[in-house]
Amino acid sequence: MIKLWKSITIPSYFWMILGTLALTGLWRLMSLIYSPIFVPSPGETLTAVVGLLSSPEAVADIANTFYRVLLALILLTVTGIAIGMLAGFNPWLEQIIKPARDILIAIPPVAMTLLVIFLFGGGTVQTVATAVALGFPLLYGGTVTAMRSVDRDLMEMFGAFKASKAVQFWEGFLPAVIYSVLPIVLLAAGLTVRLIIMAEIIVGMNTGIGNALSIARVHLATEEIFAWLLIMAAAVLIIEGGLLYLVKRNLLKWQAGR
Repeated sequence: MIKLWKSITIPSYFWMILGTLALTGLWRLMSLIYSPIFVPSPGETLTAVVGLLSSPEAVADIANTFYRVLLALILLTVTGIAIGMLAGFNPWLEQIIKPARDILIAIPPVAMTLLVIFLFGGGTVQTVATAVALGFPLLYGGTVTAMRSVDRDLMEMFGAFKASKAVQFWEGFLPAVIYSVLPIVLLAAGLTVRLIIMAEIIVGMNTGIGNALSIARVHLATEEIFAWLLIMAAAVLIIEGGLLYLVKRNLLKWQAGR
């Protein structure tokens, strides 16, 4: 019997479906135990999701939030990788940046958001800047680590053949950074969504998912809050999946052609 069980190959998605069903069952059980004001049922939440996605105002909130997410993710990726590579080339720059990086890691995101509001006020620029600042240590640290992990034998070969800085950058450092940092960029995408929505709530934006969540909380519309959470989770999965698809389609071709 044991050998027969071990010989059965179960696809990985089966366990994912099983986990989803278990989570949904637990959710349904909690909705029966607690009042719908606190825990709406999965059916009520899905109905609220359909209602939100059918509402022009909710669709506009989603569009505004993900415009900010896209802007913040682009700025975060560019600044984190660029400054990280400069610090990788220049150890003295890494030491200069280290105190600021440590402070950004140590400060709670909520406190950082409140500090930005206090100093610069609220708005899209402040919301995006907060997300970039909080996500910067992740991309920067990953890039510096990738620069340190470049094959030393390869660098010695560059030195022996007196390769130019451009060749060293293109053939040595850039591939190492891209392959090492890409998983971090995927992680940063989900983090940026959460940071932007948190900042929208605290800043008090008039548009965006954060604003919609605040309004739903004031009206005790728990099913809408749960619906927004599902929409946020689906959006993060779509963003990460889309980025992963682009990586597999374009980056791997670039790697094969090198």
